[in-house]
Amino acid sequence: MRTGTSRCVRLVAAVCLIYAGTSHAAYNDNFTTRITEVLTYDNGLFLIATATMPSGQPCGVYWIVPGDVPADARQMLLSRALIAREKGELINIGYDHETCVNGWYRIHRLG
Repeated sequence: MRTGTSRCVRLVAAVCLIYAGTSHAAYNDNFTTRITEVLTYDNGLFLIATATMPSGQPCGVYWIVPGDVPADARQMLLSRALIAREKGELINIGYDHETCVNGWYRIHRLG
């Protein structure tokens, strides 16, 4: 019985080590630019186009707030993006520079 418990503990430890090394979306960079377009879709998705994009980064030409963000937070980010676009102001975008969502930069913060 003790050997079975020991094997189970080792298996759990190995699984924890494997998952500890995996990458998850994280707020790990900031970029300041002007919002030029806010594209909204009937499924709740919205994309943001900006005057400039981070250089040397792996993602495409849009910013996205993905569907796993709670609806109230998505609405606040959409409102902030529309205000910044309308005013033509510089905005600081907090984003994930390591992981793309559908090929676009994942937004964590607008401010």
